[in-house]
Amino acid sequence: MLWLAAGLMIAAGIAHSYLGERAFLPRLLAMPGLPLLRRGERGFTERVIRAVWHLASLYWWFAAAVLAIIAVEPANPLRMIALTLSATIFLTGLACIYCGWRHPAIVVFLAASALTAYAVW
Repeated sequence: MLWLAAGLMIAAGIAHSYLGERAFLPRLLAMPGLPLLRRGERGFTERVIRAVWHLASLYWWFAAAVLAIIAVEPANPLRMIALTLSATIFLTGLACIYCGWRHPAIVVFLAASALTAYAVW
């Protein structure tokens, strides 16, 4: 049952990212009145929207990984879940870098990822 649930979450994430790029995001980003998050920087607004869209898929894949860890019953499941969460937080930090180096949360996400991995390693 857990493997099926994990598979469904992986499929949902793939469908969400793929369909978002093919159907939803192009229409949204083509809007002439798209509010700009930084004055005169449409590209920044587009990167933020795209990153946030795909972060939802990333977290669904994290949920799938947690379900798979529980299904496998490793010797230390909490450690494996924490390392998976650390990787997810790290990828969130990379998404912030993609949006723009000036994002204030980059350091927070990268530090939280490193601290989590160090604490359970």
